[in-house]
Amino acid sequence: MSPKSRPKKGDVAADAAVYDAIRRAMHRGRLAPGMKLQEPALARVLAVSRERVRKALHRLVHEGWLTAVPNRGTFVPSLTVEEMREIYDVRSMLEAAIVRRLSAELSTAAARRLKSHVAQEKAATRSNDRGRLFALSGDFHILLAELCGNEELTRLVRSLLTRSTMHFSLAAPERFHNCAGPHEHGDIVEAILERKAEKASKLMLVHLVGLVALQSARPPAPSSITLESAFRD
Repeated sequence: MSPKSRPKKGDVAADAAVYDAIRRAMHRGRLAPGMKLQEPALARVLAVSRERVRKALHRLVHEGWLTAVPNRGTFVPSLTVEEMREIYDVRSMLEAAIVRRLSAELSTAAARRLKSHVAQEKAATRSNDRGRLFALSGDFHILLAELCGNEELTRLVRSLLTRSTMHFSLAAPERFHNCAGPHEHGDIVEAILERKAEKASKLMLVHLVGLVALQSARPPAPSSITLESAFRD
């Protein structure tokens, strides 16, 4: 990007584009745990200013996607298998209760949002857009919490998803077939729409247990991927 074509300092859309590019690389499993994200290198690869990269990194640290270590820099967080299991244990308790409540209290507007989301996941699967599918997969669980109308619950689920998404994106296969994965969301939504609370709860628990098994069987391996290849579309 030439100096003349660089976005202006206050260009909100350009700031969002840098943020989205880093998030997308994470969802695609291209940024390994422990990887240091340096402002000069990212600015060069993304063809933007260091200030714009700094703003994106600060936002990602604030949201919990990245870790800032004083006097060392910003890093992709690492998550052990045991930590991952503990997170999913808490998620199981919360999300089984969430789908039970939705099955009993689902509104017409909420039903439309769930159907729309599942349709987007199916479209991402058909187009083999792994990054988009993984982002939607996490958003699905947050959406369920949001539909309960409890902001504290939504914040808690969002925090848990942030910590577990990185591990999932690195350990999950390139393509989902009959293993645990986003394709199970449709079955959960169907049970909710049918007002079958216990069935929805059971499907959610099976879904989360399957995700733990999938990730435990294939822990993330150290990656020597370069920044150039990580952000190549």
